Amino acid sequence: MKNSFLLTGATGFIGSNLVRELVKKGERVNIIVRDKNKNNWRLKDIEPKLVIYECSLLNESLKDLVDKIRPDFIFHLGAYGIPPEEDSAYEMIDVNLKGTINLINAVKKNPFKLFINTGSCMEYGIKKDPMRETDLLEPIFDYAITKAAVTLYCQKESIRSNLPIVTFRLFTPFGHYEELYRLIPTVVKNAIENKPIKVSTPKTVRDFIFIEDVVDAYLQATKMPLPNGEILNIGTGKQNSIGEIVKLCLQISQSKSKVLWGAMPMQKRYIEPERFEADMSKTKKVLKWEAKTTVEEGLSKTVEWFKKNKDLYSL
Repeated sequence: MKNSFLLTGATGFIGSNLVRELVKKGERVNIIVRDKNKNNWRLKDIEPKLVIYECSLLNESLKDLVDKIRPDFIFHLGAYGIPPEEDSAYEMIDVNLKGTINLINAVKKNPFKLFINTGSCMEYGIKKDPMRETDLLEPIFDYAITKAAVTLYCQKESIRSNLPIVTFRLFTPFGHYEELYRLIPTVVKNAIENKPIKVSTPKTVRDFIFIEDVVDAYLQATKMPLPNGEILNIGTGKQNSIGEIVKLCLQISQSKSKVLWGAMPMQKRYIEPERFEADMSKTKKVLKWEAKTTVEEGLSKTVEWFKKNKDLYSL
């Protein structure tokens, strides 16, 4: 019998890629969305293969819904505060923290095999060395603060209630179906159309990880026992600057685009460090997993995907 999966945040960038892979494998996929008729463009072509429930994570009916599904695996990706315009601290507390509390209360009524909470590398704050799961958390903006609180709540609940809950701290995923306002989709789309590329600074660094590797990490976790309350970095352990990313995109797409450095303002909510990469030693040991795709390979796949699917972004 196939396993039953429940996903929140399934219509987003990472969630939709996970859903598509699970469907490809023939799993039973249940997703919770706030509105069945809104912003589901990433999943339109596979909707008949999904069981879609319309429900807020803050709604009391969530418990009855989850009791009906009785999922084996829960991938929790629903969150508020990722796009810059989602800037209400109150909404972040409600959706991110209270929503997660409600979801855990709902799923723990029945036995399940694994609950993966999706955390963020931004929980760490500014560090001078590769970020380790045991580092002191020093988040410097509201979204990261609420995500850190969620991680700690999940860890507490897992240990105290003996529940198989773990947290994946994602670094900077990129690839298919990513939001167009983000760096790599913007650069790639303009590059293949030979349009000017407006960017802020070439110096900003991130640990960029290709979406197929992120999906692989989630699936790997379903195949093995993990310690209750575990927190694991999901990155590559290597950083790249925006300057390097833009240069690679131009080379791969053979673009004639002009790069306009300084044409876009820096995001005010960030303080940019000189070092921004994951320490992957714990993940390699505990999860028996590491990213297989280089940044160059991931960007090549992303460029080819955008060439075939760029019309999706004009919907």
